[in-house]
Amino acid sequence: MVNTRLAGRLRRNGWRNDYGCEFGPPFPTCCMKNENSKLVSIVWTPAGLYLNCQLNLIMRRATFISYIVILHVVLALVLWKSDFLSRVERKFGVNRTPPPTQEITEHYKRTLAYHVRMDGNVPDGSVVFIGDSLTQGLCTDAVTSPSVNYGIGSDTTVGVIERLPAYSSLRRASVVVLACGVNDMKFRDNKEIVQNYRRILQGLPQSVAIVCSAVLPVNEGLYGEPKVVNNAKILDLNFLLKGICSEDARCVFVDAGGRLVDAGGNLSPTLQDGDGIHLNSAGNRIWIDELRNAIGKALHRGT
Repeated sequence: MVNTRLAGRLRRNGWRNDYGCEFGPPFPTCCMKNENSKLVSIVWTPAGLYLNCQLNLIMRRATFISYIVILHVVLALVLWKSDFLSRVERKFGVNRTPPPTQEITEHYKRTLAYHVRMDGNVPDGSVVFIGDSLTQGLCTDAVTSPSVNYGIGSDTTVGVIERLPAYSSLRRASVVVLACGVNDMKFRDNKEIVQNYRRILQGLPQSVAIVCSAVLPVNEGLYGEPKVVNNAKILDLNFLLKGICSEDARCVFVDAGGRLVDAGGNLSPTLQDGDGIHLNSAGNRIWIDELRNAIGKALHRGT
């Protein structure tokens, strides 16, 4: 009876039963709208009608909104911790943040433009060399043929990540040779360099074998930044790179450093061109020999 009397009394006073009534204990409650469309709850008690439940409705709405917000935060954290966003970026060629301008130089952009012009003519089954000035100064055909040299002076892992989508030839390559990292030491620590290497490996086609070259030693007496780039940091980085390469079945790690150093652990004066970092023809001959053997292993592993 109480619900019938309550509903009738409310209608006579201009209330519309838009939201239905609950008649459970301790008192029946109706969520309704008045003529001003103000949403409230009306409670019937022995003492009569009173409006008290608008706060309850607000709390219900607040709880629902909080649930939605928390759900979105958790989903965002899961996506951020995973590599899902990176995969989407690589798929569609999108970058969340632009690369640092001090690493993506005008020289980088011009050289990449030359690479793109010739990339469509790279023969199927070629070995693609990607790296910095050490790679740029390498006669890759002396390592293997057919090959293409995509070295860019002063390049870093950031630059390599940026330009991988520009090379359609990677999908047709037999092996990709990676050789970079020394220039990164001016911008980031070894941990971040390794994280970038992981992104590079993930960005390469799964069907293509990979040769990862160790960062070559420098001559600390000749190279001008021993506090930033030194052989101790290079050895530590190479240890980490060897570790991530061993986790990838496609990857062969090659370290020519042992054949390039003198008794003090520096790049031998007889194997570099005088600046303490770049190899001369004799030094490149050693590196070529090591790379050739590593490529043979990579091809054999893929068969």
